[in-house]
Amino acid sequence: MSKLKALYYVNQFYAGIGGEDKADIGLVEFDEKKGPAIGVEGFWQGEMEVVKTIACGDNFINDEGNFQSLIPELRRIIKEAEPDVVIAGPAFNAGRYGSACGKIIEFAKKEFDIPAVTGMYKENPALPMYLNENYIVKTDDAAAGMKKALPYIANLSLKLAKGEIIGPARKEGYFPRGYRYNEWHEKTGAERVVDILIKKLKREPYETEVPLRKFERVSPAESLDSLANKKIAFITTGGLVPKGNPDRLKQAFSTTYARYSIENKAFLEEGEYESIHGGFDTTKINEDPNRLFPLKELRKLDEEGYIGEIHPQFLTLSGIGTNIESSRKIGEEMVKEVKEAGVDGVILTST
Repeated sequence: MSKLKALYYVNQFYAGIGGEDKADIGLVEFDEKKGPAIGVEGFWQGEMEVVKTIACGDNFINDEGNFQSLIPELRRIIKEAEPDVVIAGPAFNAGRYGSACGKIIEFAKKEFDIPAVTGMYKENPALPMYLNENYIVKTDDAAAGMKKALPYIANLSLKLAKGEIIGPARKEGYFPRGYRYNEWHEKTGAERVVDILIKKLKREPYETEVPLRKFERVSPAESLDSLANKKIAFITTGGLVPKGNPDRLKQAFSTTYARYSIENKAFLEEGEYESIHGGFDTTKINEDPNRLFPLKELRKLDEEGYIGEIHPQFLTLSGIGTNIESSRKIGEEMVKEVKEAGVDGVILTST
């Protein structure tokens, strides 16, 4: 009996082409396995193989015009490979990669009716874009969780390729898609809910059969009626640090932040600062850090009396991939720090 066939999509990084410097590269086709495609095949025990790997730069494929230009090539590749399943990623918490993976699996499903699967972290911005109609396996927020994610991706993709019945999300490891199906259970609903209640009272792990969605409400900060007598601080998630990154801040998935003095500085001089942000091309920022932190303009506003005072330190981190729990913790620490310094308002810039 011939093996089942899988087509695998990865971005430029996992294909070994390059990092952000290659994010604008177009579609590349490989007959050999690349990145996670190597690892996932081992779980199939010879029942299925990756017959082709395709890759694309995250920037390129997320431009809609570029993606439309790829469609003829994607059609050709899929027709030639004749895959039983298409796999993409996993993308973890990388938004552009997640969007690219979503585009690929949705294309395979809609154009060719080929089952497809990818993997993402729960906070990946691409998740709600592609969840309803696609299988997306739950992953950790960073590639360190690859070892844990691949068995679920391998198991689900093999089942899809074989046309087997896919079990509930909580068992198969994918995100619930909003569908509910009737199934037989040896216990009635009343018995099951009592079992759950007993586990809850005993503080034992339990899982509800009807999860409720939760929406976080964040109240906006009150506006400042006048800045003439206010102390203003500057915070950035653009990863701006002194040259060499002396405090070794992370390029992504931040868990802390740093502060640096701007006392007696009229502007940020080229060569003294750089952005370590791992999610965009930092060339222009490194040429002129004032593009990210317009200190020179703030000094003018201070001299003209438009603002009362500039806080002598700026706070910084790289915002890319930072999960909500870490973001909340870092934000609370930043607020505490600037309030204790008598700051009235904050200018926050991203990338």
